[in-house]
Amino acid sequence: MNKTVIVILILTVIVVILAVVAFYAKPFFVASEKKILTVGNQAFEVDIADNALTRAQGLSGKPSLGEREGLFFLFSSVGNYGFWMKGMNFPIDIVWISGDKVIGFSENLQPEPQKNLFNLSIYYPPGEADKVLEINAGAVKKYNLQTGDTVSLAE
Repeated sequence: MNKTVIVILILTVIVVILAVVAFYAKPFFVASEKKILTVGNQAFEVDIADNALTRAQGLSGKPSLGEREGLFFLFSSVGNYGFWMKGMNFPIDIVWISGDKVIGFSENLQPEPQKNLFNLSIYYPPGEADKVLEINAGAVKKYNLQTGDTVSLAE
């Protein structure tokens, strides 16, 4: 091979590596605009996960959540979306939401660092949902969140 071909191959590999790093690192470095989500009479400051990349990333790799912080997942249609604890560093409560009403909870879900990807527990809503709120474990009880509570996102 001549030197030009080798240089082009090396540059191509570098560009591909940089593209992969930028794609996977983006959720960690792009500051999202926090929004206020009200559940019943309780307010939470939330990041929004409304596309495949942010939903797949979820809270994975994040060290913790603040007292009234959360991640709010938005789906384009109702469904039986399963959630897992892949890459989680802390326990959470999941609030399952359909339309503007809470339909149920999965509480005190623990990280599963000892399990491989194929053996992680998967948690499902009690009915079809189009929104999910992940908050610190114990928050459902602490803030007395209830099935039927109204949910609204401040614009």
